[in-house]
Amino acid sequence: MDIHLLNALGITNCALFKCSAEEELECLTPELPWLPQVVTLDEKNRLQKKHIPSIFLDDFFLDADEVWKGDTSFTLSSGFWTEQNEKQVLRLEALAINSESGSRYLVVKNIEEQFDEKRKTLQAARELLLSHHEIVGQHEYIRHKLNSVLRKNTRMQKLVPPIQQAIHNLETGVVIVDDKGGLVLDNKASHRLLLCNSVTPSSIRVGELLKGIDAPASFLPTLVKKKAPWQGELYWQPVDEYKVWLQVTIHPVLQGDELTHWVYLFTDITHIHNKEESVLTASGMDSLTKVANRNLFTDTVKRLVQEETAFKLFIIDICGFKRINEALSYQSGDEILKSFALRLQAFVGNSGFIARIGSNEFALVKREDTFKDESSEQYVKNLIQKLTQTYTVLNGSEPNLGVNIGEANYPAHCSSSEGLLQCADIALQASKYQGRNTALTYSEELHKQHFAINELENQLRKAIDENQLKLFLQPIVDLTTGKIVKCEALARWITPEGKFISPEVFIPLAEKSELIFPFGEWLINEACNAIDALKGANLDIRLAINISGRQVSDLALLNQIKNALEDHQLPGSNLSIELTESVLVESLDVVSVLLNELRGMGITVSIDDFGTGFSSLVYLKKLPIDELKIDRSFVSELEKNTDDQAIVQAILGLAHNLNIKIIAEGIETQQQQDFLQSHQCAYGQGYLYQRPVAIKEFISLAQKLK
Repeated sequence: MDIHLLNALGITNCALFKCSAEEELECLTPELPWLPQVVTLDEKNRLQKKHIPSIFLDDFFLDADEVWKGDTSFTLSSGFWTEQNEKQVLRLEALAINSESGSRYLVVKNIEEQFDEKRKTLQAARELLLSHHEIVGQHEYIRHKLNSVLRKNTRMQKLVPPIQQAIHNLETGVVIVDDKGGLVLDNKASHRLLLCNSVTPSSIRVGELLKGIDAPASFLPTLVKKKAPWQGELYWQPVDEYKVWLQVTIHPVLQGDELTHWVYLFTDITHIHNKEESVLTASGMDSLTKVANRNLFTDTVKRLVQEETAFKLFIIDICGFKRINEALSYQSGDEILKSFALRLQAFVGNSGFIARIGSNEFALVKREDTFKDESSEQYVKNLIQKLTQTYTVLNGSEPNLGVNIGEANYPAHCSSSEGLLQCADIALQASKYQGRNTALTYSEELHKQHFAINELENQLRKAIDENQLKLFLQPIVDLTTGKIVKCEALARWITPEGKFISPEVFIPLAEKSELIFPFGEWLINEACNAIDALKGANLDIRLAINISGRQVSDLALLNQIKNALEDHQLPGSNLSIELTESVLVESLDVVSVLLNELRGMGITVSIDDFGTGFSSLVYLKKLPIDELKIDRSFVSELEKNTDDQAIVQAILGLAHNLNIKIIAEGIETQQQQDFLQSHQCAYGQGYLYQRPVAIKEFISLAQKLK
């Protein structure tokens, strides 16, 4: 290793020692003036291990010797330390290096400049955070005081001049309006911050501010209903030459349930925003959420591993955050992330370390000795409960978040920081397959399952890309005439080796990964090919395909259906879409728009597996639904189970009153068909008529029945 090369790489002002075969350390840079304060050299510039002035460096040699004895390439850092005498203070770091070539080195770096830069950065970050917390604290104090005064003096008749004078002189902007929006009191600071004048008083400016940030009409009534204030940071630019970041508090004053006043508080925090992003990033903080970033998190985990401290690592993922951003706006998404981080920090307190390590991923590091009398399982359960409570954002929405958590323990699961992160991530991915609000702890069995799922996922991706999947059709018949009136398209997967993979395996796998989107596109195109084949055989049969919840939330779905129909020159009346009840409940607003668009194209809509979900009458009334499919679980024991008979009769009666057609799934016996027919069920599907078959076989069957 060339010392000049080290300097060229930016390792300047450092002492370099090379380890000989006799385990002697020869100093290649003996001329450094500060070196005698740290080490002792003999006449041949060899380090005298028995006479090391620095106690810290002497201790470091215990670990360094192990690195040099090893056979693998490795670099061990001592971390920063300080040496001080009457004349000088040194900031130092030592590195023990075992290179790939077998050479061994000791580097002692004088890091005074880096140390000072880091200290200044941390001090600046500390000052920014303290400044921001101080502003929020001032808002809280003023809000509580004004709330107390206004509740005692609902019409401001007894508001004494000293209180008015105090408000007038505050640096915090204050605007108080009555329940009708009429101005009651404001101060000089609010005039300055809101650009008030005789034409546009503060009461009007407040309304313009809310309008300018697209706050919906429901925002203020929601605060009254919840009897809660709102606090946040807003960027406002009422005119071209004026733009400002404001810390804002909006507080409804109530007498019982009756609104009497609104209190608005404003503080200019532009100076904080101008500085904080670069300062916080440099100090290892996330500029949006004000918690540690990934780099600081990684350093923290590495340090705990080096210290051999037993701890638990939790990775927390917010479910479906991309959909939240698209549905509510990215500004609302940022609000939720900040609120999420605050909740997480409040829950953890000083007993753990939290960080934002991805766009919607957070990490929590908690030492084993901080759990006290609470088990890890109970701690995680309480954490999920805290993080999934309703969030209120400025646009009036109140989303309920779902989370998944993966846990890994040091040293039980892995002895390296990188390996531990991988273990926690494996547990996280496995928890996603079990649904929202689940947490799993890493294990060898979980690792094997994860490997198997990954392998199957890769095979499915290849099967979709190489068109290995096949479309099978199952008839839906008129129970009175026995004629085929419709068919359902079902995907089947037979590998090149002839192995049959059940749809009960690969469909959930696709839904829980990103493969559902290319799979859905494949299904739509193959369905159109199948309709072409039916038409070519002179069969006018509508074909139904299933759409998953994740596809419904994908903005590209509608275009995929339109494009496929146009490419095949098919009318929408040849296609039917089936959705499960759970999709309607979770995404009612999105589904409503989608279904109306589909109906406008002539596509019919069916609700699959009806009766197994929420069975809400709301969506049956509000949404454009053509058919309900009674789930096979109610049909399978229809001959002898009176409860199933009662449920089926109730569904048939409800559908008849709403003019919705019914298809009974899973009919396997003549007795089941007879019962359904006697209670005016129009259509049926099941093995009694035909198992799912390849398209050619289905066409042959349909032509015979025709």
